[in-house]
This record gives sequence, structure tokens and C-alpha cells, in this order.
Amino acid sequence: MAQKSPFSSHSSLPEKGEQAMVEAILEGSPEAVGVAVIRLDCGCRKMAAVNAQGEPASKIIMYRDNAESICELCQNDQGAFDRVVRQFISWKTPEPDHITKETIVRKVLGA
Repeated sequence: MAQKSPFSSHSSLPEKGEQAMVEAILEGSPEAVGVAVIRLDCGCRKMAAVNAQGEPASKIIMYRDNAESICELCQNDQGAFDRVVRQFISWKTPEPDHITKETIVRKVLGA
């Protein structure tokens, strides 16, 4: 059975806890067109705003729902790429055109 890729060029909806973080990141990053959301196998998340050129528009934020801090594994490896289970960009409304979105996704997520 083929393993499902963690990369998604399609719009995905953030989970409830993620949505509040996405909104806060967008509020603090006026030049952002979206927020990269990276879910790790431990339950921690990495997020950062991205601008229309696919460049960072905020610092990377790591968090874990209902926890004081990120897990010990993430504290040691900063959320290593090999532990990514899902990643996507949550787009700000109005969303960029399809070609711009695909270009940003390739640049930011490597998909």
C-alpha cells in the first residue's frame, strides 16, 4: 500500500486549535497571504506566515494543544522534517490566484 504524502498543494482547513493560531499569526503579519501549517507525529505544530513571494512573513511558531510547551522531542530536534505527518498552507481571504498558490506551496513546502 502506498504511503500518503504529507504534502498538500490543495487548501486544507486548520483544526480548531490551529485556526486560532492561524488568525493570530495573520493578525501580526499584515503582508502575509497565508500560514504554513506543519503537523508533526508527536502532536506538536510548526506555523509561520508567508508572503506573496513565498518568503517568511513571521517567525516560526511551535506549539502543542493544551500544553505548557512543545514536547521534549521537539525541544531536542526542533520538529525534524522526517516527523512531518501533514503540511499545508491556510490561505488568507481573498486567496491568491491558483498559479501563485502553487508557486508558494512549492517554495515553502517543497511539494
